[in-house]
Amino acid sequence: MGTKGEQTKMRILDTAARLFWTNSYHSIKVDQIVEKASVNKASFYRYFESKEDVAFQGLIYMFELTKEHVFEGAFKEDINPIKRLDGIFKRIYLTYKNQKQVDGVCPGCPFVNLSGELSTQNEKIREEINKIFIIFSTYHQKIYEDAKAKGLATNDLNPQMAGKQIQGILNGATASVKYTNRPEDLLDAAEAAKVLIGAI
Repeated sequence: MGTKGEQTKMRILDTAARLFWTNSYHSIKVDQIVEKASVNKASFYRYFESKEDVAFQGLIYMFELTKEHVFEGAFKEDINPIKRLDGIFKRIYLTYKNQKQVDGVCPGCPFVNLSGELSTQNEKIREEINKIFIIFSTYHQKIYEDAKAKGLATNDLNPQMAGKQIQGILNGATASVKYTNRPEDLLDAAEAAKVLIGAI
């Protein structure tokens, strides 16, 4: 559980990360974060230097959640590489579907969203988001390599490029759900990723 202080910090971090995800970085103020987290402003500044600081730490927090639930979860669930690929897209689809049931809208990807807002304004955040997507692309690279080795992918691609391109398809789908308000875009994108690698 951690100490009371650690619990307070995590509550602020979780609240801020989710507010930035479901709204936007620029629209959310520190006052809204502390109100939603049920803490005072002094508690916020005890653990975070600024809104920018909590956004950066929130990126890392959301990365760990996403890596564990989406990518590691899909890899643990199935040894078939094509089903792993489906699993990654389906897990994100279900997250957006559930969020739409709560708020009526699909929030899109927390990393794509923040990148769109801050990548040209904040180099530290841009670099961190780039690192996150590189790590995610290695899971797709492994899927392609395993599928190729098992005869489940027919297209001859550079494995690293394949991983990055699948991640690009995923990023595009997580961006499109915001304006289509259609979580099913993720399922369509999974099919496009399979076409890319020649999955059979």
